[in-house]
Parts: sequence; C-alpha cells; structure tokens
Amino acid sequence: MKARSVVTSLVCCCLTMACPEERKVEEERRVRGTAEVLAEGRAELAKNRPDRAIGYFKEAVSMSPGDVDPYIQLAEAYRLSGNEPGAILTLKQAEDIGGGNDPSLKRARADMHLKLHQYKAAIVEFLALRQMGILTDDELRMVALLLAHDGRVTDAYATIDPILKRTPDDPATKTVEAEILLVDGKELEAAKLMDSLLTATPDLTPARLLRARYFIANLQLEAAEDDLLAVKAGDSKVLEVVTLRSRVLNQLGRHEEASKLVEPLLEDDPRNPVLLSLLAETRLLQERGVDAQVLIDRALGENARFAPALYVRGRSIELGGNVDAAVTDYETAIRSDPTFARPLSRLWALYLKRKETGEAMVTLERLLFMGEATQAEKVELLKLYVDTGANLQRARTLVTEALRREPKNKDYLKLKARIDKALAPKSPGIIIMKHR
Repeated sequence: MKARSVVTSLVCCCLTMACPEERKVEEERRVRGTAEVLAEGRAELAKNRPDRAIGYFKEAVSMSPGDVDPYIQLAEAYRLSGNEPGAILTLKQAEDIGGGNDPSLKRARADMHLKLHQYKAAIVEFLALRQMGILTDDELRMVALLLAHDGRVTDAYATIDPILKRTPDDPATKTVEAEILLVDGKELEAAKLMDSLLTATPDLTPARLLRARYFIANLQLEAAEDDLLAVKAGDSKVLEVVTLRSRVLNQLGRHEEASKLVEPLLEDDPRNPVLLSLLAETRLLQERGVDAQVLIDRALGENARFAPALYVRGRSIELGGNVDAAVTDYETAIRSDPTFARPLSRLWALYLKRKETGEAMVTLERLLFMGEATQAEKVELLKLYVDTGANLQRARTLVTEALRREPKNKDYLKLKARIDKALAPKSPGIIIMKHR
C-alpha cells in the first residue's frame, strides 16, 4: 500500500509539473495561429480587399479576445471598407479590453481620427501621447501642423521647440516652422526661412512644395512652376507634386500640358481617384464637360466622399448656373476632408452673394489658418473684420502684413486707421465733484 501511494504521488507530481508546460505550448500555438490569421488579413488589405480582410481579423479577435492588436487591425479594415461606425466601435471595444490609457490604443485612435479627417479628435489623442513623452520627432512635427491649422499657433511653436533645442537647424523641423509662420501671418519671415532652407538643401522636397503652395496662393504661378520642376527626380511623380503642377498649368491656361502630365500616370493607375479628379478638372476647363463627368463618376465610384472629385463636380454645377447645388457639393467636400482648401476658395464668395456674412468670414478664416488664403482673400477677411468689429487684433496683424508689402496703399492705410480708432483705449469721462 505504501509503495502504491508513493507511485501515485509521483504521477500526480509529474502531471502537476506538466500542466504549465502544456499551457505554455497551447499559448504558443494560439499566438502562432493568431499571427498567421492576422498575416492573411494584412495580405488581403494589401490587395485592396478589405471586405475579405475583415473575416480574417474577426477570426483573430475570436482566437485572442484579450489582445488589442486584432481589434486595431479590424478597425482599419472596417474603415477601408467604408464602415466608419464599425471602425470606431471596434476601437471602443479594444478600449474596454486594454484600458483607455494604453499608448498603442491612443495611437491607433489618433491614426483612425486622422484617416477619417476628424482632426480635432486626433489632436486630443496626440496631445495625450505628447504628454506621455512617446511621440517621435516626425509625429511632433505633424502634431505641430495640426495645431497650427486649427488656429493654435502658440501650441504649434511649443510642440516643435524641443526638437529645435536639440537640433536647431533640422531641415524638416525648420520647414514646419516656416509653415507655422505662414499660418501666423508672418509671411516675410516664412519666405526668408523657405529661401534659406532651399539654398542650403535644394533637394528638400517638403520645403519646395511649401514654397510652391505659397507662390500659388500669391498668384506667382511661374515661380511655383519653377519650384515644382526643381523637385528631385525621385519625387516628381509623387501625387502632391503632380497635383500642384496640374493646378499651376491649368491656372496658366496650359490645359494640354496638364492633360499630358496626368494621362500617362492614369494609364498606369486607372482607378486612382486623385488622378481621375485632376484630369476631370482639366477636361472641364477644356470645355469637355461630358468627358469631365465620366471621370468624376469614376472617381466617386472609387470613393463616394472623395473631396477633390466633389469639388470638380461642384465647379461643373456652378459653371452650369446652379449655385445652391454647387454650394452643397463644396460643403460636402469640406466635411469629407477639412484640409482640402479649394472648395473654401469658391464658398466664401458664394456666401457673400447670399448675404451670409458670418459664413463667409468663417470660411476665409479657415483658409487663413490653413495657409492657403491669397492676398486678395486676406484683404477681404480684413474688410469683414473692420466692418463687423470682429477679431480686430487679428485684423491689425493682417493690415500690418499688408502694409509691409505695400506701405503706401491708401485702402490699407484707411483700414489701419479704422482699426486703430476701434482699438484705442477709451478715455474716462470727466467727473465733476459737487461740494455741498
């Protein structure tokens, strides 16, 4: 009996020791299985098949319900399939599992908000990550630009300040600083900085594009074209470069050149909504309305909320005389992508025609904060400020910058006088004391 008891005890001990090992093997098998399923899902995303990817990511979630990564992947697949509510809900489910302060979840939420063009919500998440001290320099530069274009210029400068303290001449950060200066209304300082950056580093594409956009906003189209042609060869077919070149060529009336720029790229990528929209605009300007509409429909077929396609459709409708319908398309484009400036440049004038002064002012302010307002648009905003008495301190900044350009401009001097009078401290009335 005693021997049997010893044997039994030894067997139980061995089983007890084996259980953790078995659990470890099972966990490794589960992790390997989840990783393989996630890889299958990512492969489907790479093939632009988000609907198929969703199935794989759902399977990964069921295999590892306590792991947040499959939820993040599933949310991205939902977004790409056009199911934005599903994407947001999935990230909320991940929050319940991983906790709302999990940095990977905060980053995933921030990225999701960016991709959905929900910039204010993205800023909140990125600022929390900045507070944790875990943002990369690239992310800090991006957050600085988000803040600047949200009108929070002081916060934008503060965000890049740690980088500039470490590396005062960092070209990427100085380019961001130049863009913030433009948003801040300090155009001459921004122009000097852009010039010095490109003198020192001619191949700095972000600075080339920033200066080209600055030239476009100031209607210096030949200078903009020179910058775009000077972009290094490896970046010449980047969509932002092609978009700006097409815009410049069309504004110069060189529609055939704009067409020849885009057509070969579209042959290589016939479903690209950016290229479809660019060629549609060129066709519209060539008075080939039917061809333009076909291209617009193709672009919207790829993405029903694609802002550039909605803008071109709005232009087509506006040219046809239906202003209200054009306004609807422009407003939809802006809701779809609040960083896309071109509809704003059409909208403010249409709002003024409809006597919607407040809407016109807000629209011009958005162009200003985006660094996309032309000098004429800045002057129009300045006049609205003076006429309504709104934002007179900003009006003073605008008129000061305008007078730096044209010191003897009589209209600017009159506007400055009105601003100075409105902002002058009120002298207290004389109090007469009566002796009793």
